[in-house]
Order: sequence, then C-alpha cells, then structure tokens
Amino acid sequence: MKMKKKLELKKYKKDRLIEVAKTFQHKEKQSKIDMIRNNSKDNKNNKTIKENIINLILRFKNKKKENSTLSQSVNQNQQTQRNIGVELARIIAIYFIINLHILYHGGPLFNSKILTPENNLYVFFAALFNSGVNIFGMISGFVGYRSHKFGNLLHLLIQTSFYNYGIAYYFSKTRPEYNVDPNSERFIYPAFIIDYWYFTAYFIMYFLLPLINSGINSMDKRKYGIFNFIVFLFFSCFYQIKHYSKVLNNDLFSLKNGFSYIWLLILYFFGGYFGKFNSTSRNRNKFLLFILLSSIIVIVTWYRTKLVVNKIKFYNNSNGMKAEYTAPSCVIVAVCFIMMLTKLEIKINIIKKIISFFGPLTYGIYLTHNHLIVRTKIIANNYRWLLNYHSYKLLLMEGYESFKIFMFCAFIDYIRFLIFKALRIKQICLLISSLFDKICNGFLAIFEIIY
Repeated sequence: MKMKKKLELKKYKKDRLIEVAKTFQHKEKQSKIDMIRNNSKDNKNNKTIKENIINLILRFKNKKKENSTLSQSVNQNQQTQRNIGVELARIIAIYFIINLHILYHGGPLFNSKILTPENNLYVFFAALFNSGVNIFGMISGFVGYRSHKFGNLLHLLIQTSFYNYGIAYYFSKTRPEYNVDPNSERFIYPAFIIDYWYFTAYFIMYFLLPLINSGINSMDKRKYGIFNFIVFLFFSCFYQIKHYSKVLNNDLFSLKNGFSYIWLLILYFFGGYFGKFNSTSRNRNKFLLFILLSSIIVIVTWYRTKLVVNKIKFYNNSNGMKAEYTAPSCVIVAVCFIMMLTKLEIKINIIKKIISFFGPLTYGIYLTHNHLIVRTKIIANNYRWLLNYHSYKLLLMEGYESFKIFMFCAFIDYIRFLIFKALRIKQICLLISSLFDKICNGFLAIFEIIY
C-alpha cells in the first residue's frame, strides 16, 4: 500500500510538472504572440504615421508646386505683357527715327522758311522724333541688364554686315551710275565705321556691360534713382550750357550730341532702372500720359528758344537745327514713353500678334533705310515736295511716306529673318559664344594658377 501511494505521488508530481511546463510554454508562446501582435500593431501605426507624414510632405510639395506654377505663370504673363510693351516701344522708336530722317535728310526742315507755320511744325516734330534714339537706348538697358551673351552681339554683327554689304552689292549691279564698290572697306567692316553710328557705339559699349550689369543688380532703388538723377543733371542739363556760353562751348564729355557710346551707356543706365523696378500698377497710365503731354510742351518751349538763339548766333546757319539726343526734353519724352508703354495692357490678340511680328524687325528696318547709299541717293533732298502741303496735310503725307518706308523695310527684313532661320544663324552664334566662354575660362584658370 505504501509503495502504491509513493508511485501515485510520483506520478502526480510528474503530471503536475508537465502541466506547469505546458502552462509556462503556453504563456511564453502567448507572450511571443502578443509581442508579435504588438510589434505588428506598432509597425502598422508607424507605417500609418509614415504614410501620413509622406502625404503631408507631398501635399506641401504639391502646394509649393502649385504656388510656384502660379507664380511662374504670373511671371510669364507679366513677362509676355512686358515684352509686348517693349516691342511696341521699339516700333514707335523706329517710326520716329524714319520720320526724323525724312525731315533732316529729306530736306523739308532745312528748306523751309524760318518762323513760318510749316517750319514751326517741322521743328516741333523733329524735336519729338529725336526721342526715338533715346527710346532704343533705354530699351537695351530695360531688357539687357539681366543677362549678357556675346552670341547676341555676334548675331547683330552678322546682320549688320549682311545689310551693309548686301545693299551695296545690289546697287552696284542695278545702279552703275552710283559708282558703288561693295568690296571697299566701308561696306565690309560695319563695326569700325560711323555710317551705322548706333551699331558702332553699341559694339563698343557691349564689352563693358558685364561690369555695368553687376553694378545695376547690386544697387537698390533709392541709390540707383539718385545716381540716374545726377547723371541726368550733369550729362544732359549741364551739357546744354555749351549752346549759350562762349567759355564752355566745347564738348567737355565727348558726347557728340548723343552720337557716341558714352551717351548710349547713360541711356542704358536709365533703361536698366525702369527694367529692374518695373511695377505692374495700372493706375499710373493716366498720370504718365499727362507727363508725356507736359514734356512735349517742354520740347516746344525749349526748342523754340534754342532755334531762335542759334539762328541769331549763326546768322541763319542750319547747324542750329541739328539733331541732339542729349537734350533734357528728348530724355524726358523717352522716359515717359518707356514708363507708359512697358505698363500698357493689350488684350486684343490681333494687335498682340501684329506687335510681336514687327517688333523684332525694327533693327533691320533701321539698317535698311539708314544705309549710306539709301540715305544719300534715295532719301537726301528727295522729300522737299512735302513743302507744298500745309498744316494737317503736311503731317499726313509725311506719316504716309514714313509708313511706306517702314513696311517696305520690314518686308525685306522678314526675308532676311527667314534666311537666317533656315541657316540657323542664331544657334551658330550661341554655339560660338559658348566655345568662346570655355576658351576664356581656360585662360582664366591658367592665369589663376600662375598668379
């Protein structure tokens, strides 16, 4: 009996140990399962948290992209609107220059009797049309202060050479009585002659633009405005003393009445100011129009006195009526046109297309109608018949003749544009410019190693 009890007790203990072990193993398994479940829950929570964070980041990025696209679209709209205004300013400027050349080279201004109504009209509009060159110079600063590429200068050089030699070659074949030799140096090197004085001055100025652009971009509005105001007083207002003083009657600053690269640099500074701080406000257009009209009145009074004084001084010599782009009135009118046209809103698509078509052709129009042979053989003294008209008919006929020259030269330059586009002249110029930049960078690297 005792042996049985002992065996049963041992058996009970074994069973108890087995149950305890099983329960312990079960608890361990359960704890592991709970751990795995908790880990999976934590992982799920972490995943959800990560997904939420990623979604927030993506939403933020999308908002940023939306804002950037909106700002880009706004900037693009402003830029296209501004470009249309700039192109319109180019068209008006070249139209003024054509009218100015008809008045001066064509003969009506110098062949009209002084102080007659016709002469007063000629003097008034000649003073107004003088601002066309200033508008062109300010446009170059308005657009060019942001970037500087020698490829653009190379493209202008090729275009100028194309017209300078091409027109001479055409007249040598069609008009032998002109005695034109297209192979002379005058028609081969347009950058180093004064027939196209504007291009020659711009060519010299272009190599100084990287330094000038860095100065423009570093100045704030107040400093830049003060600088331009001082330059205007010193080089435009003070420069007029030479007309009325016997002591200061020399060209102290070598401005040559505006026919120099120094004056183009000054216009570039003026245009860079309006390009850098160009506002998009719409309520100033009426105020600017008032400034424009008042500045035209300034032109009338200033040029009237200048003309009378010079006529008395030079005893009716025509030098008293020569073109002078440095006159304060011409600068004021050009500034008003730049401020008004660059803020002008044009919503009609047809007008936009017309402006965007003729705007890039303005430089070709200048090169065509101001060629030496065209200016001396076709335009010179061939518009004296305008003196037969009076008052508004005179203005209508002169405007009509200028419009014919404008359209004919635009048609020629459009053909040139198609030829250059087929030959990829623009791309070749940019490629040469990039190669030139690499060569310059290589020389600078060698210089830095040596120095």
